[in-house]
Parts: sequence; structure tokens; C-alpha cells
Amino acid sequence: MIKEIICDKCNKKCILGIDKYDDSIEVSGNLCNIGEEYANFKINNNKDIFTTLVRIKGANSNVISVKSTKPLDKKLWVECSKALSRLYVGAPMRQGDIVCKNILNTGVDIVSTKTMVRINK
Repeated sequence: MIKEIICDKCNKKCILGIDKYDDSIEVSGNLCNIGEEYANFKINNNKDIFTTLVRIKGANSNVISVKSTKPLDKKLWVECSKALSRLYVGAPMRQGDIVCKNILNTGVDIVSTKTMVRINK
């Protein structure tokens, strides 16, 4: 088995087992045809929403969760992580605020996924 994923395309929430043989894939665990289509999409698609943490100053926490606004090629995820590891943002941050615009010249922005207020010391 190459991968196990949870299909969220219908209310059954099947756990799909995916095996790949040459150019074809075999899907097990699906209770409907939508699961097979979803597995094909996931195994052949090289893009997904990138999520990580960025350091923040002046807040109750040391990090804030962030995500990409559009799917990013998975080959770029390590480089994106390296670029964001050098970054500090300052509180306050609101959900949806841009943390990094046009990361690695991909046209994709990185935004915060939660609100952090500034603490006064």
C-alpha cells in the first residue's frame, strides 16, 4: 500500500487504501465510486494547500499557524519552509493577514489562520 487517505467527498468518510501498479492504481475501502475518483485525483495531483508555523513576537504564543491561499506544488514545500523559517511577524495578527506575499515568486500568498493579540509587558 502506498497511501491511506480519508475521503471527504460524501458523508460516509471512507478510509481509502491506494496501491499503484505501473500506470494504474487500485483503490480499496471505498463504499462508492466517488472514493475511487477522489483517490485518482489525490495520487496524481502534485499540488495541495501548504500549512506550517511562523514565529511571532509580542503575543502569548511563540508561533502562529499559516497556510497558502492557493495550492502549491509539493516540490516547493521544503523551500517554502526554509524561507518562512527565517521570518518573524509581529503581533497583532488577524486571521487572513498576509504573512508572506508571492512566496518564491509563485504568485501564492501565505496568510495567518488565526488571530493573535498583542500582549503588554
